[in-house]
Amino acid sequence: MPADNQQVVQEKSFSNRKIGTFAKKIPFWILIIGFLGLVFGMMFVVFLSAFGKESDGLFGGITLEWFKRAWLSYDVGQFFLVTVQVLFTATIISLVLSIPTAYILARKDFPFKNLLVSFFQLPFTLPELVYAIPIASIFYSMGLAETIPGLVLVYLIIGVPFSVFILIPFIESLDPRLEFAAYSLGANKFKLFTKIIVPQLVPGITAAAINIFVRMFGAFTLILLIAGPTTQTLPVMVFSVLRSSGSQPQPMLDALALTLMVPLLLFSVLSIWLSSYAQRRMGK
Repeated sequence: MPADNQQVVQEKSFSNRKIGTFAKKIPFWILIIGFLGLVFGMMFVVFLSAFGKESDGLFGGITLEWFKRAWLSYDVGQFFLVTVQVLFTATIISLVLSIPTAYILARKDFPFKNLLVSFFQLPFTLPELVYAIPIASIFYSMGLAETIPGLVLVYLIIGVPFSVFILIPFIESLDPRLEFAAYSLGANKFKLFTKIIVPQLVPGITAAAINIFVRMFGAFTLILLIAGPTTQTLPVMVFSVLRSSGSQPQPMLDALALTLMVPLLLFSVLSIWLSSYAQRRMGK
């Protein structure tokens, strides 16, 4: 066969293979696009309902009246204040506990290290109800349920392990020669940790803080089991209202749902951006 004809046959064969590969992916892309369309379609309907005027339909105009009615009817500000106070407290304590823990796990070798790492992985590997019910039972028996300190402790169960595993790669990327140099110049362990290690971990600490804040903000099962009437967080309150909505107008319920959804989306976007920025700083 002439070389030109052989090349044409090869090009046709390659083109047919590409078409065949693309055709096999069509059902997959249809499912993905359909799923995304369904999710974003429902979100779009909720936005239109929450911001639309009831008398004029969804496209009759924009109003914030439903948000005002929702905030006044359900005292959203109080629940939001409790949520933010508890989350900031839990985030700071989680970082204080997780930074030295992550450093030890990243730098030191000791007996039962793998067992300790596996222990920190339990919240990620086990279904939440497996440990939520025993924890709730213990908290009620100790009088910690339906209290602010109890909520903070529960959030630490979520925040500390998650923060530890975020910080370990950052610590492993640090140059140990800086620590040896500080030791040789007479720095004690406290100064070494506060003056050398922590300043280098600022990108990792920032990423960990935002990530655990988002994760704790969206926590539901554990908080639902131990939260009381005056210690409900915003997600638990929204769930309670939507579950027993009764005859409340749907636009007001949609506005209440957006009160929870919009901050969560903003924090999630910020978390993704910070994680990407931190990876670039680490050269990954």
